[in-house]
Amino acid sequence: MRRRTLLVLAVLALPLVLFGAYAAYWLIVASQVRDGVSAWAQAQQARKVDIAWQKIGVGGFPLAYRVELDNAALRDGRVSPSPEVRIPTLYAAARPWDFVDWQLAAPEGLSAALAGAGGRPPLKVAAKTAAGFVTVDEKAGASVSLRLRDIDAEAGERVPISSADAWISLPPKSGVGIAVDLHQMQLPGRSPVLGDTIDELAFSVTVKGAFPGGKLAEAASAWRDAGGTIELDNLQLKLPGLSASGTGTIALDRELQLIGGFSGAIEGYDQILAALVQSGHLRASDAGLARLALALLAKAGPDGKPMIATGFTIQNGEMYLGPAKLGRVPRLAWE
Repeated sequence: MRRRTLLVLAVLALPLVLFGAYAAYWLIVASQVRDGVSAWAQAQQARKVDIAWQKIGVGGFPLAYRVELDNAALRDGRVSPSPEVRIPTLYAAARPWDFVDWQLAAPEGLSAALAGAGGRPPLKVAAKTAAGFVTVDEKAGASVSLRLRDIDAEAGERVPISSADAWISLPPKSGVGIAVDLHQMQLPGRSPVLGDTIDELAFSVTVKGAFPGGKLAEAASAWRDAGGTIELDNLQLKLPGLSASGTGTIALDRELQLIGGFSGAIEGYDQILAALVQSGHLRASDAGLARLALALLAKAGPDGKPMIATGFTIQNGEMYLGPAKLGRVPRLAWE
């Protein structure tokens, strides 16, 4: 009887012992996670990147490690003026058996800003909520995906955006991949071609060449001189009655203004011609000839509507859709 009682007690005690051992292990690793985050932030200071927070904590026991940062801020001092990101509350959670993949959440949103300089107004972006994932692998590099809701972008004028999905790929070697998908973008003024609302604007780019530090204009000039370009891997634009897709290359000219060439397809070209005529950018007779020529080139798109393959170029400060001039490109003010 006594032996049976001891056996029962041993069986009951075993889970408690295992749980206690796991709890001790979890606490040790939690301390290492906290110290690792702090050490990583300190290491970034050597690269002139300041990362700070008011408070840090680690929770999530027993099935996760959840790092919580209060009033987190990031400032990239490698360029001037320096871009800043502020997050009131940031959570980063990972499973105990997987420290490669982290889930991110910023329930109080985030904001980013770049101070104005010279003729350029301040650039500001704020989102009410943000969530996503980050993957860090020594061999494959790092990748970040984010979903932002209720966004206000401002660069002299306010541009509300319903939601945005963004992906950033940081391979071990040079080159940065960026993809963005914007939904319900309200334009500050009514464009003769685009109207005042873009239903969806999605694009993916590969930034080639390292962007050096220093003053923003000097850094951009050095990046250009070293052969830096932006490869537009994919573009999707959707508006009521109009859609476009394309690929191409963007670069900077000697005055640090945009130049580029793109090829793609447009569905709803008749609406573009009508808008250009109505706005006075194109004569009705020229539009009629263009409409006839484009109709001969058009093919049925995926939804059966006529679609034409065309080119879009930016040169000498002007935008062209095929041979038709759309207007001037907004100048980039670097300082």
